[in-house]
Amino acid sequence: MPRGYDEYLVPPLFGPWAESLVDRLQPSRAIRALDVATGPGTVARVLSRRIGRRGQVAACDGSPAMIARAEAKPEIEKGAPIAYTVSPAAPLPYPDRSVDVVTCQQGLQFFPDGRAALGEMKRVLVPGGRIAVSVWCPPEDCTVFYAYQRALREAGQDDLANLMSIPFPRWTAEDLEARATEVGFLNVRVFDETRDLEFAGGVPQALQAFAGTPIGPLLTRLGAEANAAIAAAAERTFAPLVLDGMVRGPMRSWVLLGAAA
Repeated sequence: MPRGYDEYLVPPLFGPWAESLVDRLQPSRAIRALDVATGPGTVARVLSRRIGRRGQVAACDGSPAMIARAEAKPEIEKGAPIAYTVSPAAPLPYPDRSVDVVTCQQGLQFFPDGRAALGEMKRVLVPGGRIAVSVWCPPEDCTVFYAYQRALREAGQDDLANLMSIPFPRWTAEDLEARATEVGFLNVRVFDETRDLEFAGGVPQALQAFAGTPIGPLLTRLGAEANAAIAAAAERTFAPLVLDGMVRGPMRSWVLLGAAA
């Protein structure tokens, strides 16, 4: 799954959003940064490049396979060294007041205790240190993924469709602001950002990308007939998003910014 995720979803989706997330922070050179729920190191590598060789980047993820994927990548030329660690978001294995910025791209909605995770991010920040966290908006606002969820339901795979809905909580900007404020973050702001997701290879490429998500192994176990039914349903549900053979649709995300006291 980490290989498929990295090859098929990072370039069109998580890579561009990682650049945008770090843009929101505008990190200075030569600082210390932490990326929580780093996956294959997508945001961590952007931070490394932006901070430069005199800085430091720490990155953690609960999946040993994702960390192994991240560690296998070459170092960023002239970038800050990245120290990867297998760890949940709460507790974090870093000292109090040890980093200047913390990022978390599309991880908060998965944590068993999101409040504790935000509290840990605040704990490791220096006074005045800043946080940038992104969370997808509801599924209807993330049209490409929503089309796939509908295809799964049409094909009778409700359990898989329910799993695919987890990344898209029905949180509001006020929900996120309240969560961050409750744990003590200051100057909390929540932005609404929309960017298009494109699959130049059309529906087949989109299906290949979704096979790189955590439901990939479950799709394999379904067998050829069930997967053919999903593909046929996808041709119908993706139809409004297809133009000249390309799948294209907006993805909407909340981006939370805040500062530690």
